[in-house]
Order: sequence, then C-alpha cells, then structure tokens
Amino acid sequence: MYTKFYRYFAGSYFQLIPLTIIIQACIGSMVVFFLLQRQPTLGDMFQLLICLVATTSYLGAILGQLHVKKVCSLFLISLVINIALLAFQLLN
Repeated sequence: MYTKFYRYFAGSYFQLIPLTIIIQACIGSMVVFFLLQRQPTLGDMFQLLICLVATTSYLGAILGQLHVKKVCSLFLISLVINIALLAFQLLN
C-alpha cells in the first residue's frame, strides 16, 4: 500500500505539494485550536509540541528539498500523528 502511494506521490510530486501543505496546515491548526480552547496544562503543551514538530518537520522537508521518498514518509508520519492528536482531543 505504501509503495502504491509513493509511486502516485512521486509521479505527481509538484502538483501535490500545495495540497499536502494545506492538509497539514488545516489538521495541525485544528489540533492547536482544540488544545488551546481551555486553560492549557503541561500535557496539553506536550501535545502542542508534538503537533508543531510533526507539522513543521514536513514543511521543512519540502523547503529543504529533501528526497521525495523522505518527504512522502514525513507526510504520512505527520498526518498520522496529527490525526491521532485530533482524535484524542475530540474524545476528551
């Protein structure tokens, strides 16, 4: 499944860059919104750190022009992390 996604990602790399940036920014900002709705605790700040590291690592990989395979892997990893954090916030 990863190989099929990577082939599509690599084949349409320059077309997918704006779309993936928007996806990461929207999901990351939703996580931040839900984290900061109430008085943040130390756990909330740790989750905020994880969200920001995951999102900015992907965006930095694009700006740093890393290899397409690394960018694809970072996109999937950061997407899974941000969706997990969002689900955790919605369940609380």
